[in-house]
Amino acid sequence: MGFYLIVASMLLGLLALKIGFSQFKEKKDKFLSILTSLARLALVLVAVWLGWPK
Repeated sequence: MGFYLIVASMLLGLLALKIGFSQFKEKKDKFLSILTSLARLALVLVAVWLGWPK
């Protein structure tokens, strides 16, 4: 189950990265761009934490 959570977190992080960069390029909504960047960072950190050997 942990492997699937790592993969899901990675995919959601990549999706948030794509959304954040596309909004940052358009300079449409800086708040939403910052929010998606924070979500991406959180998802990447969760994936690293789940993958870290315990």
